Amino acid sequence: MSKLEKPEHIIFIGANLYTDYIQYSYLERVFPYIKDATHIHRYQTFSENILSTLIKDIKSIQKNSTIFVIDYYYKQLLSLLESYGYDIKEKKGNLLFRIDSVQIVVKEISLFKQLPDSTTMLNNSLAYFKVFGTDSNLEKMREEIGTHASLTRILPNCYNVIVKDADGEKCLTNLANTLELKILAVRSLKRALIDYLSQKGKTLTIAESCTGGLLAAKITSVSGASSVLNGSMVTYSNEIKQKWLGVQEETLKQYGAVSSECVSEMLDGIKRTADASIAVAISGIAGPTGGSEDKPVGTVYIGILNEKQKSVKKFLFEGDRTFIQELAARTALEMIIDSEKDFFEFF
Repeated sequence: MSKLEKPEHIIFIGANLYTDYIQYSYLERVFPYIKDATHIHRYQTFSENILSTLIKDIKSIQKNSTIFVIDYYYKQLLSLLESYGYDIKEKKGNLLFRIDSVQIVVKEISLFKQLPDSTTMLNNSLAYFKVFGTDSNLEKMREEIGTHASLTRILPNCYNVIVKDADGEKCLTNLANTLELKILAVRSLKRALIDYLSQKGKTLTIAESCTGGLLAAKITSVSGASSVLNGSMVTYSNEIKQKWLGVQEETLKQYGAVSSECVSEMLDGIKRTADASIAVAISGIAGPTGGSEDKPVGTVYIGILNEKQKSVKKFLFEGDRTFIQELAARTALEMIIDSEKDFFEFF
């Protein structure tokens, strides 16, 4: 089967793969032919008759097609294709097959790399929740709740859950207890965080390097941010890290700017400067250049410092520059929430 360079027919299967500007622009950067497609079909979830519907679409259009399918539907689609007797080939992680004379490529898209926004599908008849838990428990929740809800991962350990009916809400309530999930009945997580910090009389400050102020921009995109954000600094160069935050020259020479030691000193410096209750610091390599064998592109250190503890964690994110920055900022947002033990009880 020849390589499918510029399909004219694009199909999306999975939660909000085509609705969020961050994830969609990411797909367009990685797969530029999406912009030139003359036909696009979109399916929010995976239904029982999905394959017959896809076959009908493809046969009616008779154009070479690429199917982008969210990761947890990938095996289901593969199983259906096999049950229909299609001759499936695998090449570079993709599935290739034909429907009549039409060439089809199926590309698996990881949910964690899509970063859908939590404010999509606004509809008064739907119920909106943010659900936190471990990977395994969140996966069990997704399997149990089925077609009663639309689920998209918005943070490393948090799903946006849009419940469509009463059965879905009942199922989610039961799963919260059996799977030890933490659930917030809010549409905007950033709004919830600002309300919480404001009511608790707590303030926040941020020192960013590789994210270039992205986390601060997320916080200030919500009205009322001025009541909690004391200020932030984009300390991009080593010289500014030293001058503005007091990072030691010896630390930078011995460990480098992308290190737990540097982020730890960034935390001390920004907290001291802004006199805030909670300090956040981020330093990493967003790429596409600057990586090394020890610290490849995507290496990011994120730290949180509050009245009770200091924590610095290392992450290795995958994607292009914009994507890595976005992942780092959203992960930092989750770390802020994790550091506040009363956050979930507050709501």
